Amino acid sequence: MGFLSRSKGSILLVEDSTLTRFYSRRLLENNGYEVAEAASGEEALVKIRERLDPFDLVIIDINLPGIDGLTTIEKIKATPHYRHVPVMILTVEAKISTVKQAIQVGAIEYLCKPFSSEQLLQRVERLIGRSENPRDILERMLRLEINRAKRGNSKFSLVLAQRTAAGRFNTASVKRILQKKLREIDEVLMLDDNLLALVLPLTDKEGAATVIKKLQEWVAEKGWRFGLAVYPENGGNGKELFGYAQTAISES
Repeated sequence: MGFLSRSKGSILLVEDSTLTRFYSRRLLENNGYEVAEAASGEEALVKIRERLDPFDLVIIDINLPGIDGLTTIEKIKATPHYRHVPVMILTVEAKISTVKQAIQVGAIEYLCKPFSSEQLLQRVERLIGRSENPRDILERMLRLEINRAKRGNSKFSLVLAQRTAAGRFNTASVKRILQKKLREIDEVLMLDDNLLALVLPLTDKEGAATVIKKLQEWVAEKGWRFGLAVYPENGGNGKELFGYAQTAISES
């Protein structure tokens, strides 16, 4: 999410108007954001598939050639690692029905055309401008999974993977390996230079232990310690689960 570029955040701008794309991209880049463009929903989905790390924000027009913006949002939200990425729609009509549809498929913000530079920057700033602490993102993920587990009377696991010695792979590289190897519903988050968090829905202690064993095989080097917490037996909220997993690392 922009680690290499040190930008304020990475944005995918999906807009069929060349003029609007040019204006918006220049404005956002001049204010410290990394911007990729797409002129259609199909092109946006290709760029999402090709990118190693998720964009921090997707800005998308509702009226697009080919598949429309609402359908594109649905497909984006069904893409691995994009469940928690904010989506903002651009629309020439602020009908309540249109905004409701967009929210139902996964958007959380909208901006009416024509818009001013201040309006665009304010909304982007609100969504990603202030770099969110990865632990806050994890807390939000855990809260979401707890709600899902309660509704489905199911379990999920939190795995913390801590790098304790230098090796062939740094933490960011291991994150990319995991994103390719794990299931589409699993989430991998880099908490700091030496700590990864894996959120594994519908996974009990035995299943999470299998994931840890596979991770050791994929990385094939020593210098990693693991902590595991399972909802609900190891904690009823995100703080308790994280604390339990941290303690498990220190005892491993």
